[in-house]
Amino acid sequence: MRWLLLVMAAHMATGLFAQAIEDVIIETVSVQPDPEGGPIPLTTYRIHVDLAEGHQLQMMYGDARHQLIISTTTHFFNDTVNGGKFATDINGAGLDQWPLALDTWLTIGSASDRHRGVPLNLDPDGSLLLCPPYAPAEQADNNGAPGQSLCLSDGLVRDSITREVVSFRFASGFLHRTKGGLLETNDGAWAMLGGMKGSTTDNMVLIAQVSTTGRLAFRLNAQVAGPDRKPVKYVWNDPAPGEVLFDGLSFDERR
Repeated sequence: MRWLLLVMAAHMATGLFAQAIEDVIIETVSVQPDPEGGPIPLTTYRIHVDLAEGHQLQMMYGDARHQLIISTTTHFFNDTVNGGKFATDINGAGLDQWPLALDTWLTIGSASDRHRGVPLNLDPDGSLLLCPPYAPAEQADNNGAPGQSLCLSDGLVRDSITREVVSFRFASGFLHRTKGGLLETNDGAWAMLGGMKGSTTDNMVLIAQVSTTGRLAFRLNAQVAGPDRKPVKYVWNDPAPGEVLFDGLSFDERR
């Protein structure tokens, strides 16, 4: 009987872990003419981790068993003048300086040094961006691609707390100044000290903004803390004991 109770408790714990991440949302927030003058439109994606109530995201990471990868078939678009590697490097007061709002960066919750990111459909206050210089949707149609514009809704809400995204042995080389299409680590992470919950009751936490003319792919791993503050690791493949597999942490637009 004691053995049966232990087995049941293990299954119950696994079920609780599996509910911490409910979904991974890939949101297209902008389709604009390529600022670099190319014929293919620039698409800006935001990636949100949808957490269960009471949970918070602590870090995104890669290790020897589960490499973390974000890639595109072309290259990431970077604002090499005003942009940054992490959202908290972005001057929220200067987002009207085109094309800063299209920059590629990583984050845990924040969307600038003074804003948090929310899905566009949960944005309560429209957009703070000026149009022009950002193109309205009807001007973003290029080579048959549907237009979408941050002019109507920007997914930004004001944050009253100054935050900093920190990195640990994560070489984010193809962000900000160096052109490339691959971010990867098998021994690094980016994190928000103390963790982060979503800005609304939906509890969606933004982890990246990626702008590219190519096709997006990623393989991600996340450490999430529950209401008891105990961390649990969620991986995209091959879970070790104590880790939880979540298929939504892997995506390839080419498939």
